Amino acid sequence: MKKHIVMLVILLALISILLLCFIKKDTVKETIIFFPLDETVHFTNAKTNLTLLKQTDEDEYTVKWLTSASLAQPVYLRQDISLLYEDGYLIDTFSKWKENANELEQIKRINSEDSSHFQSISFHHAEIHYPNDIIKSSQMMSYDELYVIDSPMSPLESFKQPQTKQEEEWQKILDHAKNQHIQVVWESLLRYYQIPIQKYNMISLTNLYRYNTSPLPGLTQQQTNEALGRLWEGLYKNYFLGYKKQNGQVVSPIESSIPLVLIDKQATHLIVLFQLQDGSKVQLLQHLQR
Repeated sequence: MKKHIVMLVILLALISILLLCFIKKDTVKETIIFFPLDETVHFTNAKTNLTLLKQTDEDEYTVKWLTSASLAQPVYLRQDISLLYEDGYLIDTFSKWKENANELEQIKRINSEDSSHFQSISFHHAEIHYPNDIIKSSQMMSYDELYVIDSPMSPLESFKQPQTKQEEEWQKILDHAKNQHIQVVWESLLRYYQIPIQKYNMISLTNLYRYNTSPLPGLTQQQTNEALGRLWEGLYKNYFLGYKKQNGQVVSPIESSIPLVLIDKQATHLIVLFQLQDGSKVQLLQHLQR
């Protein structure tokens, strides 16, 4: 009898340990948290790359979507997330995390059709643990874009920067179509929330990578880095993983518009605006620390 009790206790202990490990890993997987930035740990490489692979049939083609980033040394947690937009609307996301690692790479293949402008922005994050419960972080953004021309009048082709007159014309056509659509959405959001645009600097989310090494208007580079880290923490919880409405429904970000980031000219706060696939409008607010 005692032997059975001992075996039962051991079994329960093992189950508890397994459950704790599962809960720990699941919690890590679903969290990007901004911690004070570590001035001694930096990304040595960070990139997002979009490449036209092939034409799958007469109506479709495949784009390879890759992100990779590395640090000089392993850290407690590495996590990367990436957003892929086509003509101004989110078509896919992916994320990857790994403990005790310095490198991460993600590859995905996307099928599409018709001429399009693809844009992808990625956030590369590292969580660094030190003794005495000191936690710091490191971060970097990367970006890439790709124009794919799928016309019955010419072979399938792609470019990142136009090299010929024909590519310049296609870039103008695709940019004009995308900008028309997205500007209508952004203007609708600004009217809906009655935001006085003269008091803000407006930045598309896909352009945030430019502030890896340049300060946001009204902020120092250090303040910019902190603001961006907190911004991506909020975007991960309230956009990447889905937006939770007041009724508790979580709506996928897929087919939502590129978010518009508004930086208050007094540098006291920023606002993020986007529209979900069902037409719902969303406003996120972040106070800036100076």
